[in-house]
Amino acid sequence: MNAPARRHPPKTLILAWIALVAVELLTQLSLKFAGKATGGFDFSAHAFALALASGWLWLAIASYCGCFIVWMLILRHSDLSRAYPTSAIVFVAIMFASWLVLHEAIGAIQLLGAAVIVAGILQLGHDQPVAPPQVASVIAPSPTTTE
Repeated sequence: MNAPARRHPPKTLILAWIALVAVELLTQLSLKFAGKATGGFDFSAHAFALALASGWLWLAIASYCGCFIVWMLILRHSDLSRAYPTSAIVFVAIMFASWLVLHEAIGAIQLLGAAVIVAGILQLGHDQPVAPPQVASVIAPSPTTTE
């Protein structure tokens, strides 16, 4: 028997995933730079003023809002049970961005972990179109009376 044809995700969904990874990277790197720029945070008024004066913090907040918008677009076209685990690709991307931009070390264990994450995401497959569930009527038909 022939296997059913695989349906590929629409290009807009692929672009949305790329955008999510990019905006998440911007968010996390901006937060890191904001933390470096403001130093220790002790919940004092002075610490809040320093944090709010950081352009990196405002960029992080704006890009976090962008993450929310892109995530809503992804969820509109994806099953949550596949989309949420797939978002773990952001962990891998942040690890490599931290190595590239912040010169953080990546060891063999981290690389193995990244490979496991990617393998797990590949096992999820992609969303298949599913018919919406049929909603049963909760109103029973009225009984007919005979006189």
